[in-house]
Amino acid sequence: MSDTPIQHPTPAEAFKQAKAHATLLRSLYLHPKFKYAQPPTPVFIKPNMDETPPALFFVADFVQTTYIEYVIPFLPAGATRKCKDVANPWAYIDANYVWEWEWDEAAGVLKDKDGNVKEFPKLAQAQAVQKMGDIVSRGFMARKVILENATDLKAQLLMGGQPFDFGEEVEKAVRETYAF
Repeated sequence: MSDTPIQHPTPAEAFKQAKAHATLLRSLYLHPKFKYAQPPTPVFIKPNMDETPPALFFVADFVQTTYIEYVIPFLPAGATRKCKDVANPWAYIDANYVWEWEWDEAAGVLKDKDGNVKEFPKLAQAQAVQKMGDIVSRGFMARKVILENATDLKAQLLMGGQPFDFGEEVEKAVRETYAF
């Protein structure tokens, strides 16, 4: 951990965090043991709660809530529907989905098809600090539950009392998303 105070993320930092969260969500929701009651679409999913392990569902839901409530507010409105890198898992894997925006790594900006830069919101400092702090604290919880549930009884209890092997892809994604 750093002694640096929590600050509002730059657009590049916000995009990097969103991209990492989207990758983690894909690894959870596209996990082979995550089952759906009907084929998911980019706009609607219905989990099969009888066949999806509860731990996998609850962790995916927890990370999704973190993404929606604490990460997305730092992005331009509509980014998760228009930019593949930060999209939901089902739009991301849909070969027919049309993407309108792209991150320009060299310029550190998000652009539409015409090259227009999409402005990132600037939250009030107190709100930004609160959201960033929540991302960190929720990240610690997600890391613990995913990485330590086989060896830590507290982590097991947080997800219903049974250990669950999330697999290497999810473990790698959680380490990269919450690299602290």
